[in-house]
Amino acid sequence: MTDVRGPKTGPLTAVFRPTEPPRVPEQPSPVVSLGPRTRPPDPADTERVRLHQAFLGRVVDYLCADAGIRQFVDWGCPVPGTAERVRRASADATLVHLAPTGTAGVLAAPASNATVLAGDGSGGTGTDSVLRRLHTSGLVDFDEPVAVLMTRPGTEQDPPAGLDTLHRMMRGGGYVALTSTAPRPTAERAFAPFLPVEPGVADLTWWPYPDEDVSAPGCGTLGGLGRAPGRGRERRDGAELER
Repeated sequence: MTDVRGPKTGPLTAVFRPTEPPRVPEQPSPVVSLGPRTRPPDPADTERVRLHQAFLGRVVDYLCADAGIRQFVDWGCPVPGTAERVRRASADATLVHLAPTGTAGVLAAPASNATVLAGDGSGGTGTDSVLRRLHTSGLVDFDEPVAVLMTRPGTEQDPPAGLDTLHRMMRGGGYVALTSTAPRPTAERAFAPFLPVEPGVADLTWWPYPDEDVSAPGCGTLGGLGRAPGRGRERRDGAELER
C-alpha cells in the first residue's frame, strides 16, 4: 500500500477537504405525510357482515341443538367467525374450512376444531372434485349427518353448483345452508334436490321466521336450509344397512 505522506512520517503537506455547503435554516420537507392510507369501513358492508354472521349463528345453533349435527363444512362462507361459532355451539363438533387453492398450506386453522383444505370454496367449477376429496381424505364421514354451509350468496345467473352430487353423497343425511340475491322462486329452486326446512327461504335478517311474520325491512338477501334424509350405511360389498 502506498503511503500518501511519502517516505517520512509527519503531517500531510496538503489536506484536501470537501467544501461544506453553507448552512441554511431548516425547511419543512416537501413530502407531506398523509398518514395511514386505509379507508374507514363502509357502514353498509359492516352491517351486511353482521347480519350474515347472525344468520350463520342461528343456523349453527339449530343444527347442533335440534338436528344433532357434529360435522360442518364451511364452503365459502363470506364472513369470518364460523369456526368459533361452531365450537361454542358444540365443543366436540368438527369443521372443515375450504380455502382458496394455493393458500391452505399457509393459512392456519381458524380454530382448534377446524381443518383447512384447499378448494374452490365458492360452489362453482370443481365442486365435484372437492366433494370427492372431502370423502377420500376422511375429513368428512358421509355415513353420518353433515352440514355444508355454502352461504356465499348465489344469483339468478350463478346459482350454487354441485348440490346433486352432494345430496347423493350424504348417505347419513344432512343439511345445506344457502343464501341468494335471486328472486324468491329462483332461490327456492336452488335447494333442489334438498328438501326445504321450514319456513323455507326468508330474509336472512330474521330467518327462521317467515317473511310474512316480520314487518321490519330486510336486507334483500334470502337464506334457508335444505335437508337430505339419511339413507343408511353402505357396506364394502355394496349392500346398504338400514339406519
